[in-house]
Amino acid sequence: MILSPQSGSLKSGKLLAVMGPSGAGKSTFLDLISQRVQPSDQNASILFDGTADFKMRDIGSYVEQEDALIGVLTVHETVDYAARLSLPPSAPRPAISQLVSDTLTSLGLTSVRNNRIGTPIQRGVSGGEKRRVTIACSVVSRPKVLVLDEPTSGLDSTGGWGVVQSMKKLARKTNTIVIATIHQPNWETFSLFDEVLFLARGKCVYHGPISGVIPYFSQVGHPCPPHSNPADHVISLINVDFSHSVTTTSPPSEQEIEVRPTPDVPLTQPGALSQEDHERRVQYLADSWSERGAAFIASLPTPVEGEHGNTTGETAGSEELAERVLPMALSLRVESRGRGLGNALNLSVYRTGILMERSVLNYRRNLLAYGIRVGMYAGIGLLLATIWINLGTKDTKINDRLSVHFFSVAFLGFMSVAGIPSFLEERAVFVRERNNGLYGPGAYVIANSLVTIPFLFSCSVLFAVICYWAIGLRPGATAFFRFLSFLFLGVYNAEAQSVFVAAVIPIFVAALAIASFMNGFWMCVQGYFIRAVSLPRFWYYWAHWIDYQTFAFNLLVRNDLTGLVFQCTRLDNGGCQCSYPSSLVASGQCALTGEDVLDNLGIGGFSIGLYAGIMILIAVIYRVLFYVALLLRKR
Repeated sequence: MILSPQSGSLKSGKLLAVMGPSGAGKSTFLDLISQRVQPSDQNASILFDGTADFKMRDIGSYVEQEDALIGVLTVHETVDYAARLSLPPSAPRPAISQLVSDTLTSLGLTSVRNNRIGTPIQRGVSGGEKRRVTIACSVVSRPKVLVLDEPTSGLDSTGGWGVVQSMKKLARKTNTIVIATIHQPNWETFSLFDEVLFLARGKCVYHGPISGVIPYFSQVGHPCPPHSNPADHVISLINVDFSHSVTTTSPPSEQEIEVRPTPDVPLTQPGALSQEDHERRVQYLADSWSERGAAFIASLPTPVEGEHGNTTGETAGSEELAERVLPMALSLRVESRGRGLGNALNLSVYRTGILMERSVLNYRRNLLAYGIRVGMYAGIGLLLATIWINLGTKDTKINDRLSVHFFSVAFLGFMSVAGIPSFLEERAVFVRERNNGLYGPGAYVIANSLVTIPFLFSCSVLFAVICYWAIGLRPGATAFFRFLSFLFLGVYNAEAQSVFVAAVIPIFVAALAIASFMNGFWMCVQGYFIRAVSLPRFWYYWAHWIDYQTFAFNLLVRNDLTGLVFQCTRLDNGGCQCSYPSSLVASGQCALTGEDVLDNLGIGGFSIGLYAGIMILIAVIYRVLFYVALLLRKR
């Protein structure tokens, strides 16, 4: 059992800290509260405003421990896109802008609103500011419940205090319930919370006001030492991970552990208790809370009205904003469900447009991900143009032409793996936004598929313009644009394959290895290194015919050779030697046609439209698999 039965409540405008050592059940508790997992006890229930008929994705937002942000966007742009994705199309743009500004002000981000988040080659905001931006993306939609997993992770004490202080102001201002796991806060940060839930081995040992921690644990025989942080004191009591053998000559008895308020051996002294003693103490604390907790909480003085919750002074400045925007924010996900197919379709199209806009901005600014890729395509084009320069129409150059088309398809396809890091960054953002109910995988897949087209087409144009005429491929505008179209289809298929692999295996090194292997495999079975008819039948009948490189290579070769006449070598004895069997030698011409080469290669009789259609079908299949991978893998 990871988490024992729990019971408790929390009011609007309050902050609850969930604390405990590793393995205490904190993350499971958050997952249950957020309805990400279901309790094994069918009688268990989570109520909101007294009813269990609600969906947390409709009213709440979850902030993951890791910051998932797009580095090239500014702080304001990041929160603005989150707000637009959260709110329905009917939300007025001025109201959204005001909501974003109010959120940035509440979280102390106004001074860095125009600073970029940051990338590996461009420094951005600090770690604490990035953490607050992540929180801002969740609270900008004004959820009724905000759940945070380690919001102060990786921050120093001052940064952690600033984050919690910002959450407290926001909770008071917007009347939001805030539940956060937190690790080792100092007293200043700990005291900002209204209540705390201490968990040990899945059991509750205390759940109540911060002010009651010291008196309660004194009451059960474990007073907090002078000048000690109560949070650290309780964690040291319930942490059994680093228990050692008894190091004292006279260890405390079971009665001393359970009852005595001042045991002979300090219970917080490292190594003073055995593993068994630690386990008994945790069980004693859990039993004590079960028996005495309700009476202890009832004995505490009632907080003065206005001390907690939504005070008039804190909300006066935002009442007008809340009246205009808050209802729209809270009704978004309800509006997107159960109100007709037309409304759902409208929302999906609206969100897809926003995702496309954000992706285009990312493409324009992300030099590391996309600028370098453009340079790579241009560099490969320049490489081919200078190595296979001016091939001409001698039959001895036919194999060189085949090499050009092979390298064009295979190596440009290989370059698709360079887009995996950028996709993984976007995927992390997608997972965060999807888990908070902003949109589904369908909107993201459509946006990604459409925005990728102009970028990859531009790269294909750049490559083709640099090398096509320099190499001396088949002249004419029609031949050039066909070359460009077939090349683009090959590059798009390679991109679709790479993002599919990265969606299934969202680990950069593993995705890079698998995608590279697949590209290498397609190169082997596509029919250049070994002619297709010579392939072992096992590989020929399936791998060769599902390989997008097979169709791209054949299309490029046929487009280039059709209509060309290649001059063969005239021998000293007057004979003619051609690299391939020629239909022209019999008529007295020492030459062969491009059709002769195609027939000899076994690629002269296919339908260009059919092959192009198959490549489009393969791309669609990859995109469908991409959708399924995102749908099934939620983390």
